[in-house]
Amino acid sequence: MTEPTIETLYQADEIERAVSELGKRLEEELGPEDPLFLGLIGGSVIFLADLVRAYELPVRYELVHVGYRHPEVSASDLLAIQYPIPVDLTDQSLVVVKDVIASGVTETYLLEQFLEKGASRVRFATLIDLEDERKTDLDEVYKAFTIKRSGPLVGYGLKYRGRYGNLPYVGQIANGG
Repeated sequence: MTEPTIETLYQADEIERAVSELGKRLEEELGPEDPLFLGLIGGSVIFLADLVRAYELPVRYELVHVGYRHPEVSASDLLAIQYPIPVDLTDQSLVVVKDVIASGVTETYLLEQFLEKGASRVRFATLIDLEDERKTDLDEVYKAFTIKRSGPLVGYGLKYRGRYGNLPYVGQIANGG
């Protein structure tokens, strides 16, 4: 297997600073609401861990998994929460933590599902926002970075073909992978 060329986008210290600032912003703006952080299993785990550590108030967090009901189909109406939410969402303020927000399709689905389950408010926190790829209207996104990508993103939990998620920085596979 030939190793791809990885262009560094954000060094570990830049990520640490941005995630810390984002955690403090969330604490200032949402602290009185006692939000529940819901991390999406997969790429957000490292980001979630650092984000909740930057949030200095006592914080609640859980993990959920969202995927397709039929793996061979990727239509937005076939999304499903595959890992049951371990808490009652009634009257909960939620912060859904994602590694990357691109099209907004998954986020729109989650917003609808969580409000249907009784959440009082749903916001999103993401390491990387790819606003130029948005296909839906999505409000209330807290972000560490906004970029325009030209290839697969890797590092800090972001994987390419199952690898490179352990890199301490965020990079991009050169030439689109």
